[in-house]
Order: sequence, then C-alpha cells, then structure tokens
Amino acid sequence: MDRWSAKTGSELPEWSKIAQYILAYILWFLFCALAFFAIWRVHTVLVEGIFFGRVDPWQLRAIDKWSLWVMGAGWVVGIFLSEGYLRKGVEKGRLLVYTGKLFLVPLIVIAVSYLIRAF
Repeated sequence: MDRWSAKTGSELPEWSKIAQYILAYILWFLFCALAFFAIWRVHTVLVEGIFFGRVDPWQLRAIDKWSLWVMGAGWVVGIFLSEGYLRKGVEKGRLLVYTGKLFLVPLIVIAVSYLIRAF
C-alpha cells in the first residue's frame, strides 16, 4: 500500500514549488546586495557633493553619519518587504515579473548616481 496515494491536507509540496522558493531566496539575497550597493553609491555622491560645496565640516560629518543611519534603516525595511514581495510572486507563479520590478528600483538609483557623478 502506498502511503502517499491518499489525498490529504498533509501532502508533500511539489519539487517545482520548492525550487521556486529556493530561487526566490537566492534572488532576494542578490537584491539585498544590490540595494546595499545602491545605498553606498547614493551616500558617496551625497557626501562628495556636500564636500565640494564647501560646507562646514561639522555639517558634513553630521550629514555623513545620519544619512548612513537613515538609509540603513530604509535598507532593513526594504529587506523585509522585498522578501514578502518575492514570496507573493512565487505563490502567484510570477516570480520573474516580480523580480524584474524589484530589481528595477536599485538599478535606476545606481544609474542616476553614476550620472550625477559624471557631471
């Protein structure tokens, strides 16, 4: 008698669904790294812009430290929100669409930071 033949509420999940969740968490980790790089780029552009604007060193130091705290807090919130967003993408069967939308935000931020630094 096959013990998995009966349809019950405790069936084993499909392997394709498990693979999608593993892929979602790999993409989530890559998104976290990309978002961290975007924050680093924005911080660099912000501090360099203020430095070359010849502001008071005390103001520069305060903006440098507080911008890291604020952007870091935003990064942590973004980590939690993006994880739920990608899990929802797996549940709806649209993981790649959700991933594309999610990765678009830090890529645009990085591109704008490079454009600002170029001029």
